[in-house]
Amino acid sequence: MKSITRIHWKLVLPLVLLAGTVILVFFSHWTKDPGMISVPHRSNESCPVTPDHYHGDDMKFVTSYCNSPFQPVTGEEGNVPPGYKLMSVHVVIRHGDRAPMPNKNPAFKLNLNCKITGEILNKAPVMRDYVATMKQNGAKLQSKFPFGLFPDNVNCQTAQLTSLGTLQHINNGAFLKQRYNDKSTWTPPDAGEILVFSTARSRTFHSAMAFLYGYLPKFDFSALKLKTEPNDMFCSTEQFECLCPRMLRLRAAIVRKYKAVVDVTELKKDIDRQIGELFHVGQTEILPLKGIMDFAMAHICHNKTLPRNGEICMDTKLVKDTVNLLHESEKTILHMADYQKLSRLQMLPLLIKIAGRMQELRAGLNKVKFVLYSGHDTTVRALATALGFFDGVWPPYASRIVFELYSKTTNEASLFYVRFLYNGKNVTHYATFCMGYTVDGFCPLSHFVQFVQSDAFTDFKATSYHEACKTSF
Repeated sequence: MKSITRIHWKLVLPLVLLAGTVILVFFSHWTKDPGMISVPHRSNESCPVTPDHYHGDDMKFVTSYCNSPFQPVTGEEGNVPPGYKLMSVHVVIRHGDRAPMPNKNPAFKLNLNCKITGEILNKAPVMRDYVATMKQNGAKLQSKFPFGLFPDNVNCQTAQLTSLGTLQHINNGAFLKQRYNDKSTWTPPDAGEILVFSTARSRTFHSAMAFLYGYLPKFDFSALKLKTEPNDMFCSTEQFECLCPRMLRLRAAIVRKYKAVVDVTELKKDIDRQIGELFHVGQTEILPLKGIMDFAMAHICHNKTLPRNGEICMDTKLVKDTVNLLHESEKTILHMADYQKLSRLQMLPLLIKIAGRMQELRAGLNKVKFVLYSGHDTTVRALATALGFFDGVWPPYASRIVFELYSKTTNEASLFYVRFLYNGKNVTHYATFCMGYTVDGFCPLSHFVQFVQSDAFTDFKATSYHEACKTSF
């Protein structure tokens, strides 16, 4: 009888222990906030993740995205065969490095110093003269430019341009000065030959001012012709319906398709679980992929330790997974016909204005030689897509798209050509309207004009921007 009892307990005891474990797990789950994401704690031997982890071969995307202002700017701008004369330049930029975007959740905050002092002044002596010039002009122009001419806060406001971002665009301007203004074939433009457009954000305005300082250090800021546009696409509401019905419907369709493709992936679910655990946020509070990358890069670009929650850290693998998934998703929607149409509708107002100014200059109807548009990553992304050379990689800080207009005289006739450059690389041959027609890396101006005047509307079965916007699916 005793032996039977001992055998009985040997059989029952494991079942009792298993039942107790199930009850504990159930109780633990039941008492948690149902809106919270619950996952096992991950061990992370390298927690916290310090800047020493940011420079391996598998983190090369960091170098590209952060776009360090302490690396030289390179590019093919102004580098053309003999016989071509530069006539005008249009530059579309993304603002420089900035503080993280605003977020209601205090978990997604990062304190940065936006005052130009200390280390950056020692590493980049040009910043001393820049600060002095801006202070001298800013005192006279405070009423004209409510943002001030440059960022000067000890504590960065949300999304404010940092000193790194300022230096990035000083360098961009100085590089184009060297490639254009210092060549004998191009007379540097004066105040009457320059136009500047900026979105209504301090980071884009300050980026434009930094760029102008680098491009023309002695520029008279009181003579500046600046216009603030109300949207990221530089669509003038005086001339165009910038949020037309078709554009809104295309945008909604793309959002639905994006979620159907990306949000269901196991990698996206895993990223969301890790972010939820790290920041103690529910599913509805988790940032989109772009927001996660933006927050992580703000730390990495400023050599800050990645966020941690006790023994749980944001690690480089999570950052890489987020960036890779973002780029893969961009490449996926890039091939969607709706996305191509949306980008075209978004950017045609700007392209129409650029082509129009080129034609007017060619005809001697205006003398504007240099136009700067200071915008956002969304501006550069949509413009590169509309022109046919976006590769799905998110535009780095201080990215630039340059439109160059050249003339060439042959047999007493003047021919006009355009070039498109993205971050210094000649991408003219990728433009849909230039494929098969480039010579010496140039595209006939007439092809660009025909594209914005008629060919761009073919897919909409329309003959104008107005018709393309109004036409139903």
